[in-house]
Amino acid sequence: MQIPLGSYVLKPRPVVILVVALMMATCLKLGFWQWHKAEQKQAITRALTHGKQDVIALIAQQLNAASVEALHTLTVQLTGHYLAEYSFFLDNQVEQEQAGFHVVTPFLLDDGHTAILVNRGWIAGFANHQQVPVVNTSQAQQTIRGMWWHQTKTAFQLGKPEQRWNQVQQVIDFKQLQQHIPYLLVPGAILKLDPAVVQDGFVRHWDVPAGQVEKHLSYAYQWFGFAVASLLIGLYQMVEKRH
Repeated sequence: MQIPLGSYVLKPRPVVILVVALMMATCLKLGFWQWHKAEQKQAITRALTHGKQDVIALIAQQLNAASVEALHTLTVQLTGHYLAEYSFFLDNQVEQEQAGFHVVTPFLLDDGHTAILVNRGWIAGFANHQQVPVVNTSQAQQTIRGMWWHQTKTAFQLGKPEQRWNQVQQVIDFKQLQQHIPYLLVPGAILKLDPAVVQDGFVRHWDVPAGQVEKHLSYAYQWFGFAVASLLIGLYQMVEKRH
């Protein structure tokens, strides 16, 4: 069977049609999956903000795997107090070509058993790497704000994590930290303290990547584009010029 197209003719080929159909089905499925992920995160964000676009006030009951992911890079505020005794220094952090640490302290929420890791910023280290800075931490009840960060992976570290508590940590490993902190750490959740917050903060220059919703929509458009490209390539393979 041939379908005339002016000076060209379309000759359907079963193998080409099958391959194109499989490619398009796969690309469309992945595209709609990314589209639905974006819609889910938008819905969760709308539910948490209650119409307030600037700062999202979070409570422990709102925190679950879906909300932790959806809030990535948004500005949130938490009420509770710092757990100074479980503060640690994240090693190998550089600020303006100077080596130092990030000061990370768990923040216990008002429910009394849920804690969020708060990155309070960068502090300079010493020539003797075994020496750590002395930092002051207020343990009074307070409200803090910052950029919500969803950590999806634990950075690679040489050797096995130490079983004992160490003031200096090479990476933020939630499972390892949970063994030493007697409160429920929300997995993957880190609050990067707002640079405008003076109390308990240090040097803070946070990089803000593209939003999660925009990222998923971008992936969706790419997959839809691949589907269209597969169709065009298939048609090109089946169209011939008339003799």
